[in-house]
Formats: sequence, C-alpha cells, structure tokens
Amino acid sequence: MAVVHRSLPSLVPQTWKRYAIAAVVLLATFVAIRLTGGKSAKFAETPTWLDAHLKPRVDAIYKWVVRNNQKHWIFTRVFDPIASALKGINSAIYWVLRSLRWPGVLALTAAIGWKTGGRRAAIVGVLTLAGCGVLGFWDDTMISLALMIVAVFISLLIGVPLGVWAGLNDRADKVLRTFLDTAQVMPAYVYLLPIVVLFGIGNAGAVVATVIFAVAPAVRLTSHGLRNVPVVATEVGTSFGCTPKQLLAKVQLPMSRRAMLLGLNQVIMMAFGILVIAALVGAGGLGQRVLGGLQRVDVGKTFTPGLAMVFAAVALDRITTGERGKTKRAPTWFRPISRALPTALSRVAAALVGVVVVAVLSKALGATTFPSSLQVSIAKPINAVVTWVNNHIRKGVPVVGGTSSLNDFLVRDVLSPLRDAFQYTAWWLVVLLVGAVGWKSGGRKLGILCAACMIGIAALRTWDLAMDTLSQVLVAVVIAVLLAVPIGILAGRSDRFERFLRPILDATQVMPPFVYLVPVVFLFDVGRVPGVIASVIYALPPGIRLTSLGLREVSQSVREAAVSFGATPRQELMKVQLPLALRSVMLGINQTILMALSMVIVAALIGAGALGLETVYGLTKKEIGRGVAGGVSIVLLAIVLDRITQAWGSGHPLDPTHRAA
Repeated sequence: MAVVHRSLPSLVPQTWKRYAIAAVVLLATFVAIRLTGGKSAKFAETPTWLDAHLKPRVDAIYKWVVRNNQKHWIFTRVFDPIASALKGINSAIYWVLRSLRWPGVLALTAAIGWKTGGRRAAIVGVLTLAGCGVLGFWDDTMISLALMIVAVFISLLIGVPLGVWAGLNDRADKVLRTFLDTAQVMPAYVYLLPIVVLFGIGNAGAVVATVIFAVAPAVRLTSHGLRNVPVVATEVGTSFGCTPKQLLAKVQLPMSRRAMLLGLNQVIMMAFGILVIAALVGAGGLGQRVLGGLQRVDVGKTFTPGLAMVFAAVALDRITTGERGKTKRAPTWFRPISRALPTALSRVAAALVGVVVVAVLSKALGATTFPSSLQVSIAKPINAVVTWVNNHIRKGVPVVGGTSSLNDFLVRDVLSPLRDAFQYTAWWLVVLLVGAVGWKSGGRKLGILCAACMIGIAALRTWDLAMDTLSQVLVAVVIAVLLAVPIGILAGRSDRFERFLRPILDATQVMPPFVYLVPVVFLFDVGRVPGVIASVIYALPPGIRLTSLGLREVSQSVREAAVSFGATPRQELMKVQLPLALRSVMLGINQTILMALSMVIVAALIGAGALGLETVYGLTKKEIGRGVAGGVSIVLLAIVLDRITQAWGSGHPLDPTHRAA
C-alpha cells in the first residue's frame, strides 16, 4: 500500500514530459520549413539513387503467378485443397442455416444466447437477428452469416494460440507485432487480387481476406490480457505447485477473460466490417447488396443492407460474448428443468433437440421464408433525411456558415499547413526527427527502427504521398483520441453508460464506411475532410473500448488503498486508475492509429488522394507493383506510429507487468 502511495505524485509529470517532447518535435518540424527553403530546394527531395526497385520486382512475381497458377504444384497441392475445404465448410454451414429456416435459426440463437449470457443476451440476439428479416434481407443475412462464422472461427483458431505465445514470450511478441501491423493496415485492395489468383473467386477468397484483416485483434487482446495478469497472482499459483500449463489454464487465461472477450468482439466487428470488400471477390450476401446501392448512388438502398449487417454482427456478438456481468440465479420456472437435466451436456442436447423440433414444425407449417407482412422498407425515409440534411445543414444556417465553413477551416488551417510542413521539410530532417522521437520514447533500437522505416518509404519513391497520408492520419487520430479517451473514461466508470454505448460502437464499427461516406460527401463535398471524418468514425470504437477496459481492470484493492489515503475521486482517477490503465489506453490509441491508416483507401475514393489513391490506381491499372509499394508505405508508417505509442504505454512504475531493471 505504501509503495503505491509513494509512487502517485510522480506519475503525471513523467507522462507529460513525453507529451512535451512530442510537442517540441512537432514545432521543430514547422520551423524546419523556413530552414530548408521550401520544396523547391534540391535537398528537400529524395535522391534518385535511393530506390528499392520494388515495383518491377513485384510485377514480375505477379506475372509468374498468373502464368503458373494452373500447373505448379504449390497451387494444385496447397492452395486448391485449402480453397476447396473452405468452400465445403462454408457450404455446410449455409445448408444448416437454410435447413433450420428462420424459426429454427432464431431458436438456435436464443439457446446459445441463454447459455452464454442469460436471458438478456438471448433476447437481444433474437431481436437483432430478426431485424435483418424485418428489413427484408433474411436470405442475404444467412449467406453473410455463414461466411462470418467460418472466418471468425478460423481467426480465433489462429489468433488465440498466437496471442498466448506473444503474451508469454517477449521475443514472440516483437516478431508477431510486425505481421499484425501488416495484416491490419495493409489495404485489403492490395491483397485482394493475389488472393483471387491463389484461391479463386468466391467464398474461399472472401474467407481468406476476412481472416487476414480480422485475426489481429484476437492476437493483440489475448496477449494484452495475459500481460496484464498481476505478477502476484502468477507467483501465488507457482507457490502452490502449478506447472506452466496449469498456471496458464487455471490462473492466467481465467484472469484474461475480459480482454479475450473484447478480442472476440473486435474479431466479429472487423470481420463484418470487411463484408463489402469481400463482395468484390464474389462473397455475395449483404456486402453485394451494399455495393448495388453504391453503384446507384442511392443512400437508402445502401444504408438498409448496411443496417442489416449491424444487426447480424450485434446478434453474433451478444450470443458469443454474453453480457459479461455477474451470473444470476436461474428463474423459478427453470429449476425443475435444471433438476431433470442435471448435466451441461444433457441440457445442450435438449436445446438442440428443441431447435430441430422448431425447424421441423416450421417446415410442416410452411414457414420457410421470413413473412413479408413483417417486412418494412426504410429506403425512402432515409433518402428523405439525407436530402433534408443536405439542404438545411450544408447550405442553411443552423450552424454558422454551414458545413462548408468547417470544411474550409480544416483544409486551409489544419490539413494543408501540416502536409506542407512534412513535404517541404528536407526528407533527411524528417527521418532524423522521427528517429529522435523513437529513441527518446523507447531507446536506441526503436529510434533506429523508426528511422529505417522512414528511409524505406523514401526508397519506395512514395515520400510526398506518405507525408500527405501522415498529415491526414495525425489529424484524424488527434480528433479521435480527444473524443475516445473521455468517453472511454465515462464508460469505464459507469456500467449503465457502457451498456448504452456498446450498440452505438458496434454500429459505427460494423456499418460499412461506404454507407456513411455518401451523406458525409453531401455535407462536406469531396476531398480530404470527408476522409478524415470517416477515419474518425471508424477509429473511435477501439479507443473507447480499450480505455474502458483498462479502467475496469484496475484492481479494487489498489483503488481502496488510494481512497484510504484520502484521494478524492478525481485524484483516484488521475493518479491511480489512468496510470494503471496506461498500457490499455495506449493500446487503444495504437488501434485507433491502425484503424485510421486502414481507412486511407476508402478516403482516397472520395478525394483524399495520397497513398490510398496510389494503391487504388496501381491495382485498377493492373500495375501491382505500384499498388504494393503504396501498401508497404502505409505499413511502414503504421510500424513507426505503433512502436512509438506502444513505447509510451510500457514500462510504467505501476504497470502490472513492469519489472525493475
């Protein structure tokens, strides 16, 4: 207790020193514009000799793959069997869902939800899944749900063991982090074309693309949960004679349950979030419906299947993660059933029999399709709302000057000056500044790594585009963090607010960005501002969730110790909870950065340009090397920002995993 008390006064100054250093470096970047004489100076441009020649090499590899994908053994004996297996599993799950019919699927949803989260989870799961039918997309939802079940299962099958390995082994964590950054940030457009060549068009390629994008949260949050297990708990388990396997199974994994459930939630949300992109390789279902609405530039027809995707994601999330609350006693009417079915296996068997009975009765009664009398069309009201917003907010004066004034302010006074600061400064000076920030944040190795990544961007011949992307991402991240941390603190300290916020976060994370980009473009016109706004919307949920998670993971005994020493609620938050939750908060900021970077492609489609446009242009023109160079540049930016933010969140005196040197 006394150790905690003595450590409290020194926490905030150490944190603010890092922020002060970052502010000084940013100011130095702006001053460097004057020192280097602007973009016209020769030393402000990357030298011609610094060229990795990646583009022609990638193009040559792609041409070889296209020529040999029908005859080489690696395709016929490795990729083709994998594709066939994925198609078979997906078809089997879809056949089960169709055979159960809509009453049977709802009954199965209720049974699983009741088992995992009680009555509330069952009700929410049934109502949200039934909402897909009410919107008129039941059959499309079953196609997408089958695909998501396969993708989520494979993501967890890969991600959880890797997360355990990374959580118990520092070297494995460092190695895996680079692969996770690449998988999470590399634009899906970059690897869609190779996936089609390797796995073909259809569900197999869609599953692979979804797994690549969604596996990262499972690894990161499993590792995060294990690393946040207090050292005292593991030492107690060891003192009682636990073997490493017993310690993992009986102590570490149970204490990591909250973080792992959040990981499952994020896997589901990210998997559904890529449905529209997966539709580009033949996935069908709800993603294809969204694409159809986009092609007609019809917000109502785009929003409706997007809302169905949100409902399906919420249903799958609630019945798999439960309510994460205290276990309540079974209701009185259920106790005779519990006594008649004493074992968990017998209850599961009885539930399955009940689901089959419901499916058979629905077939006998002719309830094979979702009733049209229950379906409601909301496309026209949505279009009416969009038209009203466009006429009264963008052009009217409920806000001063309309949204065009905000658009002009962000472009003229924020985005353009920041972009010019990066582009007009000599490239080598930016490399030195980034290396210095990395060195100060995490030591010599981190400084060298950050500088090497920036040199790599220069060698890919994408420097100016990367600086443009960096300016947009930094603005989006600053706005997102300023919103996410306070909201996450409120959610971490209030159960009621957290329950209210959860479906909103699910909706913002699952709703395809293409859906809300249309009204955003109506409000702000095409350009960088709609891209920044879309990035903020998409990047907010991880920051809020992980800030809330960090506060909720703070030990109650530590909080009571602070209160016993006379800490006010504000002091308890600032000097105990936030410092102890710093690793989780910084992981949230890290995920916010990666989510914002993953949006550069979407932002490019509405005029943001930069690396996203380079990637799209390279792939649409079948210049694969050009697209890969843009994607690799995005990954290198992500590595720099990821390592620096993670360094800020580690090694804290009150960090539960911190050990003195």
